Amino acid sequence: PPPPPMAESAPGQGGEAPAAPPVRRNLKETVFFFPELRTDEEGNVIIRFKMNEALTRWKFLAMAHTQALEYAISENEVVTQKELMVLPNPPRFLREGDEIEFTAKVSNLTDKKMAGTAELMLFDALTMQPIDGRFGNEKNTVSFEAEGGQSARLAWTLTVPKGDVLAVTHRVVAKSGSFSDGEESVLPILTNRTLVTETMPMPLKGGQSREFTFEAMAKAGKSNTLQNHNFSLEFTSNPAWYAVKALPYLMEFPHECSEQIFARYYANSLAASVANSNPAIQQVFEQWKNSDALISELEKNEELKTALLEETPWVRQAQSESEQRKRIGLLFDLNRMGYEQEKALAQLAERQSEAGGFSWFPGGRDSWYITQYILEGLGRLRALGVKDIQPGTQAWNLAQRAAEYIDREMDDHYEQLLYEVKQGRADLEDDHLSHLVIHYLYTRSLFKDLPVEGKAAEARDYYLGQVEKYWLNKGIYQEGLMAITMHRHDKKAAADRIIRSLRERALHDDELGMYWKYNAGFYWYQMPIETHALMIEAFSEV
Repeated sequence: PPPPPMAESAPGQGGEAPAAPPVRRNLKETVFFFPELRTDEEGNVIIRFKMNEALTRWKFLAMAHTQALEYAISENEVVTQKELMVLPNPPRFLREGDEIEFTAKVSNLTDKKMAGTAELMLFDALTMQPIDGRFGNEKNTVSFEAEGGQSARLAWTLTVPKGDVLAVTHRVVAKSGSFSDGEESVLPILTNRTLVTETMPMPLKGGQSREFTFEAMAKAGKSNTLQNHNFSLEFTSNPAWYAVKALPYLMEFPHECSEQIFARYYANSLAASVANSNPAIQQVFEQWKNSDALISELEKNEELKTALLEETPWVRQAQSESEQRKRIGLLFDLNRMGYEQEKALAQLAERQSEAGGFSWFPGGRDSWYITQYILEGLGRLRALGVKDIQPGTQAWNLAQRAAEYIDREMDDHYEQLLYEVKQGRADLEDDHLSHLVIHYLYTRSLFKDLPVEGKAAEARDYYLGQVEKYWLNKGIYQEGLMAITMHRHDKKAAADRIIRSLRERALHDDELGMYWKYNAGFYWYQMPIETHALMIEAFSEV
């Protein structure tokens, strides 16, 4: 049991009840974490902190050590409490249309009986406007009695409204004489609905007039449960704008795997190149960065982000355009870009092993594919004219070591094939073109000024010969890689054959343009958008 309280005064005696009872809001479970404290000359340490407001039992842990690695560990418990405590017991979230009993507990830690009132107040979490009426909480005050050292149960019946209330702030305040306590927290309100987005591209050429029928919208009126949320029309005269809008996604991706660290480097490098290429573009992004774009109050509350923003994705729609512009403006801030580039590049350099390879996550084994993926990205940036990837730069040194690593991997791969042939288990004339080998040939074609030496050069020449024989057995994505690779190695006839075949198998549509039918999948060489982007690259280069 908790230690006995320090009595303020007997219930109902000594002073008047405060006009506005204090409400506890900081309910975080960790009070502080100080990883590096130093003692004074006498070995004393003073820890200064502000206590959190949750009424509970806390564990204090401390570890001290000397330069000689002598150490000591201390563990204690601390209890925070009041003579009168109110402890709400809310659910994790609310559902639209639910009827619930919202409960709380009032604890009397004095040795005398307490009688008082408790009030439940509800507010819109975004505007902090009272919304008790919408929850049927007009009679929000209840009475309670609690003997000394005992607790009393409180309960309110609520009906969760359907509508635009995304989160509710609940505040429970209890008063008895000169004693009072209050606690406030936030609950997300989730819906049973699922957002379904129907889209229809409407491509038009200059001077063209066409009529379109949106079948999904025509069918929407026949549903009894469907609720229309939003109808929007997007127009851009330059589709490259959509690529610019996607850059913040690469910049903000949360995971710390190697390819996503590189994605941040790629986004910032590309953004810097775009901003530096045209002063007028830079001025527009600067205006966006400094605009009074809407900042989501929901995103400031970490407890709500996962439950609410992911369960109700349309929350973002009202703010999407202004906030998106602000994020793009921040991305294109030159000072910030320079810092983010250096940070991401330093992380990549730290991740690169002595052999020159990259693992997917720290501590893992070097991955041939991940290393090729990063090297391919560096090559693409270089081809786009990004100046940071030139001989003598840190990025160039990173690329050089990665190229040496994948050359060794190709060497080992080819040696294993020769061993299988020697054992009579394989034939060099058969098809040995794997997805990884084709990707290697393409990636290496981006760095032809870095020499391929030893068995790796022999392997490259062998597999280039395999491309000429077996290109038609591969998928659309691999054919695009092979066409570009053969073109860069001056094997024009083979490259032209592949492009001619792709052109013959292409489908043409007034709305969709030129496209291919194939089985999409989850592998890196089966993604529809990546495949079509590669087709554009192949047809523009070859």
